[in-house]
Amino acid sequence: MAIIITPPPYPVINSNPDFKAVVRNFKRNEYERMGFFTLISIPLGYFAGTSNLPQMRVPSAVLATVIGATGSFCLAYQASTLRLIGLRPNDEDVNAAKRS
Repeated sequence: MAIIITPPPYPVINSNPDFKAVVRNFKRNEYERMGFFTLISIPLGYFAGTSNLPQMRVPSAVLATVIGATGSFCLAYQASTLRLIGLRPNDEDVNAAKRS
């Protein structure tokens, strides 16, 4: 774990969040972004398959879908973690933590 020298600019909700806490903290727009990037990667992968080898279009689409889903999950995970440790604006998360 890193040593933070300067205090975070926003309130800290969880200084050492685990996987479940981070995923539970995902917001609706992050789920929407994950769905968008996953769906848009399907046709991009399909059409990225070479025209000389049409049998590669479906495997290319599958691989692009996996990459899109994994990458968008990583972006959502990063955003959620940064909110929990106070490095990104987290007003809604602080209010939700106070209520529970």
